[in-house]
Amino acid sequence: MYRLVLADDEPWALKGLEEIIPWEELGFEIIGRCRNAPEALRTVERGSADALFTDIRMPGMDGVELIAAVKRVSAGVECVIVSAYSDFEAARKAMEHQASGYILKPLEEAEVRKAALRVKARLDARTGDPLLLDPQDKRSLAEITERLERLIKHPWCSAALFADSPGLGRFPGEIHVQGASVRAVLLSSPDRDIPPDSASAFPADCAWSRRHEGCGALLEMLREAQAAGRGNFSFTAHQAVSDIQYHIALHFQEPFSLEDLASRFAVSENYLGELFKKHSKDRVVNFTRKLRLYNACRLLEYSDMPPKEVSDECGFSDAGYFGRVFRKHFGITPALFRAAYRGGNHFRPDFSLF
Repeated sequence: MYRLVLADDEPWALKGLEEIIPWEELGFEIIGRCRNAPEALRTVERGSADALFTDIRMPGMDGVELIAAVKRVSAGVECVIVSAYSDFEAARKAMEHQASGYILKPLEEAEVRKAALRVKARLDARTGDPLLLDPQDKRSLAEITERLERLIKHPWCSAALFADSPGLGRFPGEIHVQGASVRAVLLSSPDRDIPPDSASAFPADCAWSRRHEGCGALLEMLREAQAAGRGNFSFTAHQAVSDIQYHIALHFQEPFSLEDLASRFAVSENYLGELFKKHSKDRVVNFTRKLRLYNACRLLEYSDMPPKEVSDECGFSDAGYFGRVFRKHFGITPALFRAAYRGGNHFRPDFSLF
């Protein structure tokens, strides 16, 4: 089942698009019914959507700008424009942004069905038959785990790979987790390296989970890989330090101190700090700050949250401190960073320089 987002600022038009054809029968699960472009963009990113049907004319960010933004988030999302005859020029521009096609208003069932089937055919051709995992279904989990165990060559050294980017379907074992923003491939090798003949197909910003024995911890592996991907870091091989990394990645939005971490892991502050730095090559406070800043950059790029809300969402103590830290590391204020990104200057912070 492919994940579909519908976007139109008119409630009646949105409802009409949803009800005009039996989407589920055609292989689509509607994960978002959005009244504006920013909401649709957040839904695409959060739900790891496969397809988007969007109206051209929406307030603020229009459908063409939405498609361009979606393609920056995930180039593999199949996008279809819904437009009136008078919007043909805008539809043409959308095609330049690699839209899959457009359908005209007033909508006709046959045309919407044809567009949906065309999108499904394109997705089928690219992703093959991904595994859809329902975390609540123990039988589904057991069956997928068994299938993956047959696919991998070294079950004593397994790891999940997570990436926001598309294109992982060329490999056996692509997993879509139902109701969550997780797209991953489960692979393994003696040293966990990407196979040489496959390296070019993986996104540069993909992230790995920790190593596990076999696939019995599949859900946890996917959570770990997603945490590493969302936090832009790699787990160290040291078990205790990777536990600390994982805990921080899951709780960076909350206020905590080194004392809190030391208490949680039942060690002294000095020991925890020295151990973390030795094996991760980073200090706890710096690692936490990088997670917060990385996620702040994502929110500034892909959401309309004011900087104050971004600050709160990412765990900074106050907006003033957030602004000072952001400017210190990137030489630009959060507001100017967003303006530069929206203006087409896609400034990419280099987190390796911290």
